[in-house]
Amino acid sequence: MSTSLFTENYDDGIAFYINGDLQFDSADEAIYHEHLVIPAISLAIQRFPDTDLRVLICGGGDGLAARDVLRFEQVKSIDLVDYNPQVIELANTVFKPYNLGSLEQEKVTVYIQEAFGFVRELADDFYHIVICDFTCPNSAEEAKIYSQEWFQEVNRVLMNSGIIAVNGVSPNQNNPAFWCLYQTLLSINLFTKPLQLEIPSFRGHGYGNWGFLLASSQEILREEIQHIHFPNHLNYLNREKLLSAFIFEETIAASRHQVTIHTLENEQLFYYLLNYPTQTENLDLSTNEYLDFLDINEQVNANIESISSLDLESVAKFWIENIYATPETEKDSPDINQFLPVRHPYHDSKMTTSWLVHLQELLSEIDVQKLLTSLLARAQELPPQIARELKNLADKINSNQPLGTLNPKMVEFMALLSITLLMANLVAPDSVFAKGSYYGSSSSSSSSDDTGDGKLIGFIFTCLGGYWLFNIINRMRNGQR
Repeated sequence: MSTSLFTENYDDGIAFYINGDLQFDSADEAIYHEHLVIPAISLAIQRFPDTDLRVLICGGGDGLAARDVLRFEQVKSIDLVDYNPQVIELANTVFKPYNLGSLEQEKVTVYIQEAFGFVRELADDFYHIVICDFTCPNSAEEAKIYSQEWFQEVNRVLMNSGIIAVNGVSPNQNNPAFWCLYQTLLSINLFTKPLQLEIPSFRGHGYGNWGFLLASSQEILREEIQHIHFPNHLNYLNREKLLSAFIFEETIAASRHQVTIHTLENEQLFYYLLNYPTQTENLDLSTNEYLDFLDINEQVNANIESISSLDLESVAKFWIENIYATPETEKDSPDINQFLPVRHPYHDSKMTTSWLVHLQELLSEIDVQKLLTSLLARAQELPPQIARELKNLADKINSNQPLGTLNPKMVEFMALLSITLLMANLVAPDSVFAKGSYYGSSSSSSSSDDTGDGKLIGFIFTCLGGYWLFNIINRMRNGQR
């Protein structure tokens, strides 16, 4: 995926965007970077007194995090790894008045490389602090550097009792995604403290409050936070503001027990970012009850999801195995609604929520009898065995026999057809059901052509989807994965 960089200059400063997402605004970037950097370095100074500290910054190519790390004389070396040479070039030119030339300082060594590969080649127990200053992921590939495997590698290169600081996502705008990160860090036996704060420029862009995570193999104590050293000439952070950042509304924090862990195999973080943006207005904050995470030490209480919610084949297998299953108890009933395939990028959260809430109604709207009549009208084009089974299925449905008495192959067929239509509608909602699309400002003849193209695309989606799912069923019968 290509990367688009954009800088916006205004009278008193500059704003920087990557792929349309704000990375920093010079008016308030100090709020972000001081919360990300200062607590981590100060804690490490307490834990490693009279020690030359080694710091690794992953991401942070704009040089602003490095600027704040350099405030501490105890830091003797900084390695910064960022995959984008264009950002590094901006840091050494356009951003230099703001990062104070941090990437050109003698203590700083810059590596233009992908962070995961870089860290994998490092020796164990080398750094005292690792700062993860990545952009919010816009793809499953970008989300790898938030995975359980990534944090295992980071913890490996970190000295015992060292500190990890992580740029998170918004706890109120992307609530499940934030707590997914929290549980992922807990899952590798790291004591983890979440923080949240308001950054005006982020809130102005609709990002909500912003979240960070502070983690270590050694318990992070309130006393440590209360006694950390603040360097001179900070723009925003002080002791009172830092202590308040660990306090969360209980309503926002409650979902931390309802998420699953993000791994390379099961990319839950990105799934949550796409499918479950939680707006603050959807949460009941009227209780005014709060949790102070400096008083909470939790162990992981989340699991790795048994299927990959981003993998259509895994989702299809789950549906086929469970959609007509009769559980022994209501508690055993699988939540099929939970496993909708990832939405199309231009679906908004209301569209996704509508699918989740109304999935059963959508399935029930398929007129099976009409569908079978249409198929049987073209029975000569079908293999004789399938035509006979369709005829038998139509007779049983017409006589109101329960679905459970039908030929299992036909049950699979109906499930296959339902899933194909639903998935195709999620992937290309303007094309499935042969509806085509119309965007206005075109002549009637061109609109007719568009509809024809839509019918063809919808037909191709349905045929390919059906063939794909039929192969899944066959492999499942044969015991293949």
